[in-house]
Amino acid sequence: DYNMDFRPRLAWAQMWELMANHFAKIGCHKNAMVSMFAIDALRQLSFKFLEKPELSDFNFQRIFLRPFLLIMENASSRNDIRELILRCVDNMIRALAHNLRSGWKVFFSILTLSASDPSEKINTLGLAILQRLLDEHLDQLCRLDEFNDHGAESKSDENEEQKQLSALQRRQRNANAEDFVELCKASLSFVQTEESEHPLPIGLSMRALCHTACYADLIASKRVLPPVSGCQSEDPAGSGFTYDGLSDVEAEEMVLWRPIFDGLAAGICSPVPSIHGDVGCIVQRGSLMTLRAILLRHGSLFSVSQWVVILKQVILPSIQIAAEYDNSQVTKITSESPSVSSLDFLSDPLPLPPDSEDEGLIKFAMLSQSEESAPTRPLGEAELLVEASFADLRHNGDGNLSRVHGLAKKDADGIISNEQPFPDSWIATTAPIALGLLTDIIGKVIVDLGVSARTVIWPIVIGQFQRWSIGYPLLRPIHERRAEMTQNDGGSRDAQPWFPCEALVRIGCHELGRIPDVVFDASSSLTEQEAIEWPNTLCLSFSDTLTKNVVSAGMAHEELVECKLAALGIPKEKKDTTEKKESTDVKEIVNTPYGKGRVVGKRKDKHVVGGVEKSVNITVVEMESGATMYGPIVQEKKDQKAQKKEKRSSKTTQPKVKEVIKKGKKSNMTSRDYLYHFVRALKIKCVASHCLQQQLPHFMDLAAWKLGKEEVSKMLEALEHSRQMSRKASLDEDLAHAFQEALFSEWGDGVEEVEAALSSMGKFNHRGGSEMFFLTQQAGSNKATIHLLSLLFLNNLRNKESEKLDNAIVKEWDREGHAQPLLLERMMDVLENFLISEEKDGTLIDPNVWRMSSESGGKVAVYCTSFAVVVVEILNTIIMFSTDQFARHKNVIFPVLCSLVKVQSDEIRGLIYTILSKQVAPLIDVSME
Repeated sequence: DYNMDFRPRLAWAQMWELMANHFAKIGCHKNAMVSMFAIDALRQLSFKFLEKPELSDFNFQRIFLRPFLLIMENASSRNDIRELILRCVDNMIRALAHNLRSGWKVFFSILTLSASDPSEKINTLGLAILQRLLDEHLDQLCRLDEFNDHGAESKSDENEEQKQLSALQRRQRNANAEDFVELCKASLSFVQTEESEHPLPIGLSMRALCHTACYADLIASKRVLPPVSGCQSEDPAGSGFTYDGLSDVEAEEMVLWRPIFDGLAAGICSPVPSIHGDVGCIVQRGSLMTLRAILLRHGSLFSVSQWVVILKQVILPSIQIAAEYDNSQVTKITSESPSVSSLDFLSDPLPLPPDSEDEGLIKFAMLSQSEESAPTRPLGEAELLVEASFADLRHNGDGNLSRVHGLAKKDADGIISNEQPFPDSWIATTAPIALGLLTDIIGKVIVDLGVSARTVIWPIVIGQFQRWSIGYPLLRPIHERRAEMTQNDGGSRDAQPWFPCEALVRIGCHELGRIPDVVFDASSSLTEQEAIEWPNTLCLSFSDTLTKNVVSAGMAHEELVECKLAALGIPKEKKDTTEKKESTDVKEIVNTPYGKGRVVGKRKDKHVVGGVEKSVNITVVEMESGATMYGPIVQEKKDQKAQKKEKRSSKTTQPKVKEVIKKGKKSNMTSRDYLYHFVRALKIKCVASHCLQQQLPHFMDLAAWKLGKEEVSKMLEALEHSRQMSRKASLDEDLAHAFQEALFSEWGDGVEEVEAALSSMGKFNHRGGSEMFFLTQQAGSNKATIHLLSLLFLNNLRNKESEKLDNAIVKEWDREGHAQPLLLERMMDVLENFLISEEKDGTLIDPNVWRMSSESGGKVAVYCTSFAVVVVEILNTIIMFSTDQFARHKNVIFPVLCSLVKVQSDEIRGLIYTILSKQVAPLIDVSME
């Protein structure tokens, strides 16, 4: 006691250099009695030393407590000794937390080491000490009153207060911020992010995640203040570690946030399995839920620049790494049709959480604090949300946190009780929540940031949506690109680019479809100008996404056919049958006695000659001079027999796939190679186009009246591009054979049986075939086009919300005039082709397929079944025509309606009856009553 009270501390420090090493050595002695005696002596000395407050600008506590840390770091120390050290730490915090200054750093380092200890008992004890610290000693840890007596009301006030701090206060504030960072790291060390021989219990990781939410609440409430200097972004282990690309003030604020965000990001993409029963990715989902709660509750604290950093360096890399590391069977699943998903087991995104004042959340908080082990302090906003989310997860809830207090009353045995088909798959269990997080923060936080949210942040977010929904841009895996950035020779430059699986594509398209809803829900907080600009920006984003996907799908189509021909040993020049067939069907070039012309139409005229009715095929030819010629087919053609002979000879000279593969000389690409690389990718591309087009009608209903002419034109161009590409693909016989070869390759049949199998399968039930995929895409593009044009043509765009906006803001243009010719052209084209297909194939199809025409697209790969849903859309549009609109176009519409009366579909015939009753009857002055 005499030495403690009267000997100068500098003298003590010199003496302790010798004594500390001795204690550290003896504390690891193999003899338990010797080591325990050393720890007990060290404990008594520490209590005596900590009873005296530490003077400012000194770190004697850190020096004095260092032997404890050295013993914990020593791998040869005994388990019971490490446990004894933790209990000493716990006792010192309980008794002397008010005197601790520089000693906090040693304690946090010891607790961090306890997380990686092979003993589960030590793991549990270390986290329990952290929990007690949060529950009972937050005031001693924060020490906010050392700097100011009241919180700053704004950033300008805070900056003024910082300028008034003395040099000593500035150093102490930096030291407190550094201690807080170490505390965050100590808790996050219990979230296992690396493989280990002694994995941490899942419950400890989930409890540690609750700690991080508490730390976020402390920062948001300014109970912990950021440093005032010394920020850097190069050394993660150094003090003041923050993000680069920020202003000085923004960088200082992010010093406190960075350990939380980095720790949660590591938890999101952790490769460590966290499976309880038949449910997996528990820690990964917990990390994501915690980050979601923090950003939704405190996201308004961040500036646009800080949000850019959070997205680019935290959220997007973590979810991308997790998606790329998922090698489960989910990534190999592809559906047999774009409209019939084989991935119904994917989890759903979480619903938006209720407000902090929600009655259900308040009841849950009261219920949680009524437990004996509950802290006496109130739960913060983010912490309460995390606790409620974990309770919902633990009891297999539906994500509605307003009702979670009812679940918390139940006694649950274990963490989660439900089962999942692929518990080891991050994509199946966590990816929907991950991308849903982006959707939620767009609607709840980012939209409120003004113009910068749309011009700066939205391009970053849509980039990730495109990464998952269409695989754009094609980049190598992110971990390889990062290795290349950190190493001169790093990365495998020959690695294949990463491409999303179908599950990610469907998740990405679904979330992209939710964006308009969350933006329109937040429109009340937008300026009038931004309320108009956002729909137009979203329209351009949808158009750009669809266009990029269609372009890449077209390229994949061409590459697939090239590889197939190369495998067959056929020169590319000899193959052009599909393109020639398509050009002949659309607008072929013909030679006439008056020069070259282009076929623009064909019809059949009937004449009575000598009392006998005869039919003549008339071709409409547009001449180069501008004149139009009508008459029988006049093109000079080759002798048909010669053509057939040439065609047969070209077929017989084509070698079989198996023969070329066996030789292995003409191409390095085997059949299985090109099937795997291209067919699967092309199917997924088609699924992406279909899913994107499925989302468009709902967006158009919300936004069509706000869209400008340029944005509408871009959307129509994208849909037309999709229609043409899918039509071309659906007619390509080589592509159809490649899809079937891929199917037989999966079944294990030899390649030489493909031709025979194709001929024996018949025309229908082509699930998994190219017709099924591309007819579905073609139908979807037509339906979306007709839906948009009908909204413009019907001029039924305005809703109650439109009355709040000045007409000068919404760009006025001739919507009806612009849509009319395009709408009629699309409608007639679809209906005429539908009638041709239905007359040819309709009676051959199972009648059950026609029970609901709007749902028949994914059953049979025939034009009439695939386009039945489009016909229903067209007929519903005609029903909504005004009397004047129908009267103007009755000569075009009525003959087609008469033909549709005899189709197989009861639904279509019922709509025809409605049109005749509502539109035709008034024109002929017939009452249907």
